[in-house]
Amino acid sequence: METKAKALYQFIVEKAPQFTEEWFTHQSVKTGSDYSLDAPPQITEKIKEHISNYVRLVAKSLDQSNEEMKETIGAWTKKTAADRAQSRTSIAEVTRNFGIFRRIFWQFIERFTSETNLPITIQDLFYWEKKLNTALDYVIESFTKEFMKIMIMRLEAQSSLIKELSAPVIELTDDIGLLPIIGDIDTARAKNIMESSLQQSIDSGISILILDLSGVVTVDTMVAKEIFQLAEALRLIGVETVICGIRPEVAQTAIQLGIDFSGMKMESSLQKAVRKMAKNI
Repeated sequence: METKAKALYQFIVEKAPQFTEEWFTHQSVKTGSDYSLDAPPQITEKIKEHISNYVRLVAKSLDQSNEEMKETIGAWTKKTAADRAQSRTSIAEVTRNFGIFRRIFWQFIERFTSETNLPITIQDLFYWEKKLNTALDYVIESFTKEFMKIMIMRLEAQSSLIKELSAPVIELTDDIGLLPIIGDIDTARAKNIMESSLQQSIDSGISILILDLSGVVTVDTMVAKEIFQLAEALRLIGVETVICGIRPEVAQTAIQLGIDFSGMKMESSLQKAVRKMAKNI
C-alpha cells in the first residue's frame, strides 16, 4: 500500500471506535429498529461492532483490487442483510444509515488531511474518492440485492402457504378427501388448485376426492374446463372425483353456456356425497 494511503488506512482503523460513537449521535428512538437509541444493550453493542467492522472493511478497499473489494464486501453484506431482515429493519432505515455513514466517513478523511504531516495532493484525494466511493456504492448495491432476495424468498414462501391453505384437501376418512372451493376461480388460482390438490391427494393416499363447489358463485367455460382437467389429472393418479354443491343459479348459467357435466359424478350436497361414498367403501 502506498505510504499516504497506508497512513489514511491506519488513521481510519484507529478512529473506528470514535467513528461509531459519532454515528450513534445521529440516531433516535425508533420503534422496532435495531438502530434505535432505546434498543436492548446487546443489540446496541452488536450494532457498534457492526459499524466498526464496516469502517475497517471500507478502509481496506484502499489496498484492494475491484474484484477483491467486491468479494470482501459481498460476504459482509450477505450476512448483514440476513441480520437486518431477521430484525425486520426496513430497507429505508438501512439506506438512511448508509448515507449517514458515508458523510461521517468523509468527515474523518477531512480530519486526516488536516492532521497529517504528509503532503496530500489533489490527485491523492481524487484517487481515494474513487476507491472509497466505489466501495461504499458497492455496499449499498450488494446489500440491497441480498436484502431483496431474502424478502422475495419470504414472500414466495408466504404466498405458497396461502395458496395451499386456499385449496386444502381435508381427510374425511382414510380413503375420502374433501376439497372445498370458495370464491371466484381464475386461471392462476385454478392452476394452483390443481397442483396443490394433486400433491395433497398423493400425500394423503385418498382414493376419492369430493370437490365442493357450494362456495363458488360463478362457473364459466374456463372454470368448467379447469374442473374437467383436475378430475382427469386425479383419475390418472387413481383418485376418483365427485362434484357436489353446485348452486341452482350456477347450474342454470352452466346449462345456458352449454357446459356439460354429464360425464362426471355429481351430488346435490356434500352430505349426500359423503354418505354415498362412505357406503361404497
